[in-house]
Amino acid sequence: MSDDNKTIPSQEDLIDAIQKVKISFPEYGIKKVTSQVTEEQPSWSVSEKRVKKLMQTQGLTNTLQPTKSGMADDPSIPVSFIDPKLDLKSVSTNVVSKMIDPITGKGLFAARDIKANETVFEESPFMYFPPWEGFNLARDGSACGMCAKPFMHLSRLAIRCPHCDMTYCSRTCKTLAWETFHRLECTRMNPAMKDFQNFCEGENWTAPMAVSRMYAHMILAHQRGELDTVLMHYDAFATVNQAERQAKETEWIFMESPTRELWAKARALLKKAYQHPPKKCKIEKPLPEALEKKLFDDEDTFLEYLGKFNINNQSGGMYLVQSHMNHSCIPNVAIEYGNTRAQYRIVVRALRDIKKGDQLFETYVNPRWNKETRVNYLDKTYMFQCKCERCEKDIPLTDQLRKEMRLRAEND
Repeated sequence: MSDDNKTIPSQEDLIDAIQKVKISFPEYGIKKVTSQVTEEQPSWSVSEKRVKKLMQTQGLTNTLQPTKSGMADDPSIPVSFIDPKLDLKSVSTNVVSKMIDPITGKGLFAARDIKANETVFEESPFMYFPPWEGFNLARDGSACGMCAKPFMHLSRLAIRCPHCDMTYCSRTCKTLAWETFHRLECTRMNPAMKDFQNFCEGENWTAPMAVSRMYAHMILAHQRGELDTVLMHYDAFATVNQAERQAKETEWIFMESPTRELWAKARALLKKAYQHPPKKCKIEKPLPEALEKKLFDDEDTFLEYLGKFNINNQSGGMYLVQSHMNHSCIPNVAIEYGNTRAQYRIVVRALRDIKKGDQLFETYVNPRWNKETRVNYLDKTYMFQCKCERCEKDIPLTDQLRKEMRLRAEND
């Protein structure tokens, strides 16, 4: 095809094509990506200069060292990057991801005009650990061991773990649990996990249980040759050391020593259960030595995974796409659940009309809170000072926003 007949693709289409090439060929640099895109899209006119610019803005210029947010001299700023192995379009064609700046990190933007109340996307968690109430129901066989949906009555489709009381609402949930954590977490197969679970439950502490599921996910992915992809997905989540988060608390000067003792106890119990699990778990391929050492012997790595869970989880779930969304006290999307009996699969709904190219904002706080409460919570929990219009102008919760978010009136 002659150059005169070729078309110039839109930025969104070209980014999508570049990301697909990087998923298939993560080692490709700018020249090879340009060549591959033009080979796959012969009707496009694409310059290497344009591909380079887009790869730089998307953090795709170097797979081993992606463009990351964060500041070298301020470890309290979370670090994140655009995940080159994430196929965003497989979740939704309505959104695109972009790096914003070193402080804000990445964000999610509308790929087209979106109408008010339209579903922007739905997503299941990449990792999920329910609140203790849900986990205890699952341990007793009264809720699904994967999605934690309570059983009103046991369906014929329910499937039980052959080793313990964990029961699943479907074969899909059972398979997913087995492939991502239960093969290591099952206390009948791995008795040392019982001590770890009891310790976490005694402290009413879900975060280390979530870390154990992330570790299990990596170990089991390695058995299938999928470690690089799973590790990249976890690395791309916004990450901050849990010690940096807790240093924001005024009591930290008194609590640091006992808290570090708690962390050490959790690490020791998790290491005992997962570093060399029993033969029943059938872990035939040990993790690469360097990664194993980081996960089980390095305190900072454990604290980074604790912090990763604490600043990314949505009711216990870590979502690859939803985690791109930044905060505003005047959000334009809301996160809801398709199943009222389980907080597992999320539905992201537009609160009002959103124009193509607009950033999507959720709220990390209770919108009824006053400015001081919101600002303090965001600073301590998410490590940033909110500069949204509502905070800057101290705007009260409006009836319009209350209606959009389907909030009950204060006197209801």
